[in-house]
Amino acid sequence: MEKPNSEDKNGVSKLPIGFRFHPTDEELLVHYLKRKVYSFPLPANVISESEVFQSNPWDLPGDLKEKRYFFSKSKGNSSIVNKCCSGYWKSTGKDKQIVAPGTNLIIGMKKSLVFYKGKSLKTRWFMHEFCLVGSFNSPFLTQKLMMQVGDWVVCRMYQRKRKGKKHHGMVAKKPRILQGIDDENLRINGDRNELVLSFAQDSSSLCSSGITDDISCNDLDQEAISSLNF
Repeated sequence: MEKPNSEDKNGVSKLPIGFRFHPTDEELLVHYLKRKVYSFPLPANVISESEVFQSNPWDLPGDLKEKRYFFSKSKGNSSIVNKCCSGYWKSTGKDKQIVAPGTNLIIGMKKSLVFYKGKSLKTRWFMHEFCLVGSFNSPFLTQKLMMQVGDWVVCRMYQRKRKGKKHHGMVAKKPRILQGIDDENLRINGDRNELVLSFAQDSSSLCSSGITDDISCNDLDQEAISSLNF
């Protein structure tokens, strides 16, 4: 039987059944990437080192149905990252600044990328790349420069789900057919989807269609109304 804290073939600790590793952006930077860059002990050995930009996303370790996390060496700020076996990663959108909790200090940047297979086939594989940054003074500028700290980045990789087809209409129910009542005596209430008996004609006309004398006009009216309610 597999132990709860056993390691996989990549040396990464397996979480106990029922546990998931879902850190926030700030937690990834402060508690994992920063410690990785400065060679401090990690809170848990749950992020493997992988050549993310040199591998196909489906070839990397972990459950393909879940979000996966990797430490990898940085490949710079190019919009198109190194091509791998079957395609390449391309950045999309603007980079996002990550601020330390409870402060206004920028501690990192978040870049979004999408994987293209072949030359231009966009896939459903997406990735967030996080890098640690620091501010530095420059003798030639009045503002501080934001520069990446260290060579390591941490990546969150996932496969976006397919969008389901939307149904823009509802199938109307077929109206019940009432024998002995003309179409002119019925009108459709569009708001409530009901067939409502129109009493524009006098009730005497409804009582002259072969109904026995045991049933009065009022009884017929009441039965017709109750049978029309769906």
